[in-house]
Amino acid sequence: MAHDKAPQGTSRRPSGGFPGGFPGEQPPYDRPPYAGSPYDRPPYDRPDGCLAAAIRIPVRVVALIVVLPLRLLWEGLAVALRALGRYVLAPPLRAFGRLCEALWRYVVVPVCRVLLVVPAAWLWRWVLVPVLRAAGVAVGFLLGYLLVRPLVALWQFVLAPVGSALLWLARVLLAVPLVWLGRHVLIPVGREIGSAVAAAWRVAGYVARAVGRRIAVVFRVLIAVPVAWAWRWTGGPFFHGVAVCGRWVRRAVLHPVRQAVADARRTVRTALFGAPRHRPPAVPPQGTGPEQEPAVTPEP
Repeated sequence: MAHDKAPQGTSRRPSGGFPGGFPGEQPPYDRPPYAGSPYDRPPYDRPDGCLAAAIRIPVRVVALIVVLPLRLLWEGLAVALRALGRYVLAPPLRAFGRLCEALWRYVVVPVCRVLLVVPAAWLWRWVLVPVLRAAGVAVGFLLGYLLVRPLVALWQFVLAPVGSALLWLARVLLAVPLVWLGRHVLIPVGREIGSAVAAAWRVAGYVARAVGRRIAVVFRVLIAVPVAWAWRWTGGPFFHGVAVCGRWVRRAVLHPVRQAVADARRTVRTALFGAPRHRPPAVPPQGTGPEQEPAVTPEP
């Protein structure tokens, strides 16, 4: 009928290159043919390569013939196993688990308590504890009289007096002479040696400073000035010319060659694999986002 027909020049599909479209975007099938290089086309207007098309069709056929039946078989087997476990195996296993729990709670635990726990507690309380307490008292008595008291007597009557005597001898024979030697001999001698070294260091500094100034003057006159003059009038212009020639070669030779190689590689890749597909960026609705200036595409 007349009201079902879309006006000529328009499309009833949603705008945009993907389902739902993007606000403010013109559908790719309503756009005029793109006149320009195939590499400058939008991603959704670029054709696929022959190799990509030749691979895609066998893959889809294999997926339809092999993968789809296997997936259906797997889903049916999963549903059958789930129903078997839920309605056939689960009730007997649940009943068996409840029976085991009842046996453990009302048979095994009371029997173990009567036959094991109560006799073990009685044995520990009335047999092992008294025996261990008596053994501990006996061992403590023996250790106190056979080990602790002899060690205390040895420390009190032998080791402590001997240590005090050795400490007094070390103080009299070592500490006092060393203190006297350091105070009356080493400190005065060291002070005089330090003064002599400081004076010699100052004199050496004056001499080295004067010699360094003379060497600096000789170096400046014989080496620095001739080298600077030679660089200014020979090396500098030469290297500047080399840099200018290098920039010209890069701009006039290398850059065009690199651009030609990149174009050839892009052409071969597009012919074999097709252009990569990228989703175009979403255009925000008017009045909802910050105002942005339209992007300016640089001319090639």
